[in-house]
Amino acid sequence: MYTYNISAINHINELKLRTFYTLLSVNLTFCVAYIYSLELFYFLAKPLININITDFEYSLIYTDISEAFFTYLNISIYISLFLGTLLLIHHFTYFITPGLFNTEAKFLVKIKNSFYIACLISIIITYVFVIPFIWHFFISSDTSNNLIAINIHFEGKLNEYVFILVRVFFTIICLFLTPLLLFTATKLNLVSMNSLIKQRKFAFILLFILGALISPPDVVSQVLLALPLCISYELVIFIMLSHKNC
Repeated sequence: MYTYNISAINHINELKLRTFYTLLSVNLTFCVAYIYSLELFYFLAKPLININITDFEYSLIYTDISEAFFTYLNISIYISLFLGTLLLIHHFTYFITPGLFNTEAKFLVKIKNSFYIACLISIIITYVFVIPFIWHFFISSDTSNNLIAINIHFEGKLNEYVFILVRVFFTIICLFLTPLLLFTATKLNLVSMNSLIKQRKFAFILLFILGALISPPDVVSQVLLALPLCISYELVIFIMLSHKNC
């Protein structure tokens, strides 16, 4: 009993220490991000600046005296929470691995690394390809309909621009992580392959609800987001069945 109590106390102390490190890192990241918030905003606005459209004029405005301040504040919060989540996953992984078998611990570490790689790839693809394509598509659609007698140019709001960027990043990350999460759940026997197949319709409903939560409030955007998630779901089932048959 004494040994058990000592072991439990050690685990609680380790949990407190890892929680403290995570919270400290989030706060430090927030402070650093806020100090360089203007540079970070320029980095986020660069895809808009680099749009190659003839006679395209752009400007970002704010209509409230505190909007610019809260926009920079939100950028710092988003970045600190995202990096804090990654650090929390790291600490959680190495907190529970001592209680697992070697094969289970190695598998969990591989999943963690795959999660990091998927996040990194999704961020790069979103910043380099997806966001420039979205900006070019919508802005070219607007400018191509200009009348000669009317000068139409883009004036976006700071907070709306940042909010759209965050939503796009979050959407693409979800698309990349959905197959990984389903694969992990099946490997850990949290769900079976038969349940994934039989409960497909309920999974699609949940994915459409997720699409409605993180997409703009129009049906087209919700469908455009939910369909890739459903395709990812089907792709995981196909890969798992193919691997099982082999």
